[in-house]
Amino acid sequence: MEYFGICELSVLPVRKNPHSTNELVTQILYGEIFTIIEKREKWSKISNYYDKYEGWVNNAQIKFIDKKKFNSIKSNNSVYCNDTNGYIIDKDNEKTLIPIGSLVSSCNQLKSKYIGKSSLLTKSNIIKTAKQYLNSPYLWGGRIPFGIDCSGFSQIVYKINGIKIKRDASQQANEGKITSIKDLKTGDLAFFGKTNKKATHVGIMINKNEIIHAFGKIRIDKVNNKGIVNSETKKLTH
Repeated sequence: MEYFGICELSVLPVRKNPHSTNELVTQILYGEIFTIIEKREKWSKISNYYDKYEGWVNNAQIKFIDKKKFNSIKSNNSVYCNDTNGYIIDKDNEKTLIPIGSLVSSCNQLKSKYIGKSSLLTKSNIIKTAKQYLNSPYLWGGRIPFGIDCSGFSQIVYKINGIKIKRDASQQANEGKITSIKDLKTGDLAFFGKTNKKATHVGIMINKNEIIHAFGKIRIDKVNNKGIVNSETKKLTH
């Protein structure tokens, strides 16, 4: 039997192993759908439909849906929350705040109404979207303004602006076209790592000299041929 799910909470933690104290590997945002790979008594292993990222979710936090609803949401034009104060009102008239990047086109299936600004998938506002996250704290596995990691940040910002990329920095580095530093454009992704084999950090270029990225918090730093220079300490961080 096939199982599918949807996130009806603000955010759903996804863990590396089926235990509440285990490592957070990513988050599912409101309205996002996923397939159930393995269903156990208390936990299910899921695959996020958007990026195919896998992990374990507590069954008490899952709203299970049938294949018909899953396919209906898949076929809809995606509309995302693009409002730091966005919220939904459910069928019981209860209000729930939802994070930027939530899939609000799923509201009909959840019998809810979205209140706030939305994004209709344009590529022109990448930096404007990115700056909404300034000072958001760094959180490994996070994808929301209250805690986000470097690749979660680049993925969500791109997602809101109609560009689909994978979840991890090492995966994102294998997408798109490689370019030289001198040819970097506003909105391009820049990758960093200790070796040339694997990217461990990613940020979004504001211009040829500045980058917005997650290091302690979402921040703007200088970038040069050697890497990222912390704007406060003046030291190389990546």
